[in-house]
Amino acid sequence: MSELKQKAIKAAGAFLTRRGYEVLETEWRSEDGGSIDVVARDEDAIVFCDVEARSGIEKGMPGEGGEGARERMEINAARWLSEHGDDPDNVDTTIRFDHISMLVVDENRALLRRSEE
Repeated sequence: MSELKQKAIKAAGAFLTRRGYEVLETEWRSEDGGSIDVVARDEDAIVFCDVEARSGIEKGMPGEGGEGARERMEINAARWLSEHGDDPDNVDTTIRFDHISMLVVDENRALLRRSEE
């Protein structure tokens, strides 16, 4: 994983925490190679976040995952839930998929956009 992506995931976790989310896990990997950038709890919902980052303003804000991204997120969310199924807070709960895009403007500044699905 690139250094930019790791920094973006860390920044996304901090962003969500400041907005009252409880970050449950970052950079989660399944045994078969699936991944979720950030798993968080927003009140009674578990939120699976995909994070994309781009450096430099020339190309603008990164897009939202591309073709098949939602299906991959759903499959990986099911994998995560199956690993955490014994946690009573994860039973009969709302699931949401968010996308966080980050555009690094300079060394100390970035624009961040969060969208819900």
